[in-house]
Amino acid sequence: MSKEVKKTLFFTIDFPPMGGGMSRHSLDAAIALRQVKEPVIVLAPRACCDKEFNVDAGLTVARLRGIATGEIFDNYLRSVIIFFLYGLYYCLTRRVQAILANTWSIAGVAAFLIKKTLGIPYFVFAHGLDIYAPQANTKASKLMRLVLQNASMVIANSHFTANLVKSAIGGQERIVVLNPVVDIKRFMPSASFFDKKVEGKKVVLTVARLVESKNHETLIRAFAKAVKIIPEAVCRIIGAGPLESQLRELVNALDLADKVIFTGNVPDSQLAAYYYSCDVFALVSKEIKERGEVEGFGIVFLEAASCARPVIGSKSGGIADAVIDGDTGILVDPLNEDEIARAIIRVLQDEKLANRLGENGRKRVETELTVENFGEKLKKLINAYMSKL
Repeated sequence: MSKEVKKTLFFTIDFPPMGGGMSRHSLDAAIALRQVKEPVIVLAPRACCDKEFNVDAGLTVARLRGIATGEIFDNYLRSVIIFFLYGLYYCLTRRVQAILANTWSIAGVAAFLIKKTLGIPYFVFAHGLDIYAPQANTKASKLMRLVLQNASMVIANSHFTANLVKSAIGGQERIVVLNPVVDIKRFMPSASFFDKKVEGKKVVLTVARLVESKNHETLIRAFAKAVKIIPEAVCRIIGAGPLESQLRELVNALDLADKVIFTGNVPDSQLAAYYYSCDVFALVSKEIKERGEVEGFGIVFLEAASCARPVIGSKSGGIADAVIDGDTGILVDPLNEDEIARAIIRVLQDEKLANRLGENGRKRVETELTVENFGEKLKKLINAYMSKL
């Protein structure tokens, strides 16, 4: 007789109101399980305004005393112990039969300890960077392999990430690919979003932290070449980070001060407006192997596609899972300024191409990458494993 999962305990070190792609992925996973009537309890660090968010999200979220967002890695062992103790309590009092961990580090380590203590199986999400980076550190690499090898299943966000996991632990029978999803009701084409339009301009938009791996410098240099052909083009950069002053200096040096708009961070509630008001979305992330930095997927590509915008991505990491080259967007060499510039020019000049890419992107997320689809697939994966026990 099959053993259906009654309650799933979700350990996550990244959860709103904290920002970032992994935080959003955790929220989507929790909401997806709730929508397919799979009871889920989220354990997450404390954060500013978390009580209000918990109510708004309609989820059962237990905020861990003693761990605050931004402090979780300050004392690694302490964070693991707190997750472990909270997890034990919920496993013993709420009849939890399976645990999800949003990443192997801290959340996954705590899940591993609970499995050793109570025998409860756990499933681990893998995002790319979390698998890539530890390989440069012997101790971290050994701990990662221990957690992943003992997981009932490793759920990778892209085929690139799945291959990283395979290389790290050997074998692939317990590795599955489940692409991230996007809220198509929140990110959608709507004329009401045009309040973010730059009047009379063709807008190239990028949304990312201002760090080296996001490769803003190359994008700006490529844009400088594209704007010579399309003088009405402007580039809007959403995001903040340590490279902002350096990038502003580059913009001034290239005489683009009136062409590049630094918007800084914007509220999540406004992101859809910025996506829909652009003419093309571009993010040309690159791998930095010595620091273990890589784009495991790129949820921003789906957000732009869901708003029916054409996208330009790079042939790097797991972006090929997010952008179907020639169908929903164009993939380019992240180190080739000329190739990036040509892609920008091509999309801005060819309205039919831009419309086709945008329409195909929206159609893809509507049919394949919704929160509901994600929930059904995740539920089937967990229940299929549990039925074998």
